[in-house]
Formats: sequence, structure tokens, C-alpha cells
Amino acid sequence: MRALLIAAALALQLVPSDGAPRISQADFKKLRAARAVVIVDTRNEDAYERGHIPGAILLPLEGVQIWPDEYAKTVDTLKASKKPIVTYCA
Repeated sequence: MRALLIAAALALQLVPSDGAPRISQADFKKLRAARAVVIVDTRNEDAYERGHIPGAILLPLEGVQIWPDEYAKTVDTLKASKKPIVTYCA
């Protein structure tokens, strides 16, 4: 998944010096309007249930040191995606 994020950010020329790919809010809005992006919410389930970007996939990584086995299906789906993946945590 990280490789997909980096690839998407490189395509947009937005990899800062800390190595964490980022896109602007304007670029995100364009991708979302075109349905050309997969959105992943990495907050915990409670935060997701209180409110999230419509269509966002829940992959709760907050405080997780290793990937639990139950995330495998979601991760496989994300790996197979041909669209850029944008994650958010706040």
C-alpha cells in the first residue's frame, strides 16, 4: 500500500523531504469528483463511525504496531487497485 501512495505522490510531484507523500486539498477534490481515487480512513472504528469522508474504506491503523490478519482482505483489495490511494487520519 505504501508503494501505491508513493507512486501516486510521485505522479503528482509531491513527495516532501520526510518521504511521506502528500497531495493538495484541491487535487484531492478533483480526484474525488472524478472518482479517480480510493480513500482510506486510518482512524479507529469509533472515529470512523462518528463521521468519515463518504466512500472511505476503514483500515484502522491508529496505534497498531503490526498488521492484524483481519486487515489482509482490505490490504489485498487496495494493492489490486489501479487508482491512487489517499489516506487520512484526522
